[in-house]
Amino acid sequence: MEVRLSHTDPAEVGLDAKRLAEAEELLVSGLEAGEYTAAVYLVARHGKVAASGALGRLGREGTPPAAIDSIFDVASITKPVATASSLLALVERGEIQLDQPIRDFFPERRLPHLSGVTVSHLAAHTSGLPAWRDLYSAAHSHEETIEQLFQTPLETLPGEKHVYSCLGYIMLGLVIERASGMSLAESAAETVFEPLGMADTGFNPPQEKSHRIARTANCTYRKGVLIGEVHDANAFAMGGISGNAGLFSTAPDLAAFAQTMLNGGEFEGTRILGARSVEMMLANQIAPSVGGQAYGFFVRPNGMLWYGDSFSNRVAGHTGYTGTSLLLDPEYDMFVILLTNRVCQSAAAEDAPDFLNRRRLFHEIIAAAVR
Repeated sequence: MEVRLSHTDPAEVGLDAKRLAEAEELLVSGLEAGEYTAAVYLVARHGKVAASGALGRLGREGTPPAAIDSIFDVASITKPVATASSLLALVERGEIQLDQPIRDFFPERRLPHLSGVTVSHLAAHTSGLPAWRDLYSAAHSHEETIEQLFQTPLETLPGEKHVYSCLGYIMLGLVIERASGMSLAESAAETVFEPLGMADTGFNPPQEKSHRIARTANCTYRKGVLIGEVHDANAFAMGGISGNAGLFSTAPDLAAFAQTMLNGGEFEGTRILGARSVEMMLANQIAPSVGGQAYGFFVRPNGMLWYGDSFSNRVAGHTGYTGTSLLLDPEYDMFVILLTNRVCQSAAAEDAPDFLNRRRLFHEIIAAAVR
C-alpha cells in the first residue's frame, strides 16, 4: 500500500530539505553500524508527506529489501494506536466510563487489591501496578497468563504516581474485551483500522504477508528469528493479542492514523473519534506534579518522550521496544514515523545506548527542520 497523503517539496510545508536529508543519513549510518537491518521513515506536515524512505533489508542477508509498506512489529505503539483509541471509541458509545472501577468488568473475580483502580488510572499509567512482571514463565496457557496478571499486587496507591506499566495496558485490553464483547484485535479493527483503511495493521499477521514483515529476534522467551510473531514475551503468552504489544503495522497505515489524530479524529471523510477524545489522547491527563501522560501517548513533562527539544510543548509520542516510534506535534501540524527492527541484531547491540541516542538525534534534526 502506498502512502495516501500527497507528497510535496519540503519547502512547501515549511521544512528544510537539507535537514531532512541529514536525518536520513543518520539512519543510514545506524544501518551500517549494525543497529538494525531495516529502517522506514516518514515525515509529514500540513497533511502532506515531505520526506520518506526505506533502507536496508527485512532481515539478514538474502531477505527482501525494505519498502515503504514493509510490516513491522510496532511493540508498545500498540498502546495508543490500538488500545487507547479503542477504549475512547467505547467511551463515546457509553460502553465504558473512564472513572469506572475496573473490578466492575470482572465480577467473577475477588480483586480487593484493585479496589480504587479505575479505567482512567490504567489508561494514564497511574494505577499503581508495577511497570513489568514476567507473566509467561510460570504460565502454560492464556488463562494462566491472565491469572498471573490479576494476582499482581499494586506498588503504590492509585493516582499517586506515574509508572509506565505494560501490565496496566494488558489489563486495559481485557477491560476493552469485556465491554465490547469481542477480542481487542476485533475491537480495534472495527473501530479504528477498518474505517481508516489500515489494511496492513493488526495482530498476528497472516502467513501470506510474511515476505513483507521485518524480522525480529532475541526474545527472552523464544530462540531464533521471529517473522510475524510478536517479540514481547508477555504479549506472546496472551496469544499475540494484548493491550501492551502485539500490533503489526506499516508507515502508510500509521500515517493515516497520525493524520486522523491531527485532524481531530477524522480522515478522508471518515470519523473514528470525536475531538474531545483526540484531545485526551494528545494532552496531559494527569497532574503535572505526577507526570506527563495522555491516554496512550507520552506528553510533556515525561522523560520517556524522546522528542527533539525543538518540538513544541504540545508534542506527543510513543516508542516501541523493537525500534519503532510515532511522534505527533499538533502545534506544528506534523508527525514523524520511524520503524526499525533493532531487535533483529545481537542481544548486546539491542540494549546498547547507540540506537536510543540515534533515535533521539533523528527527531531532533527533524524538529530543527521546521522553519
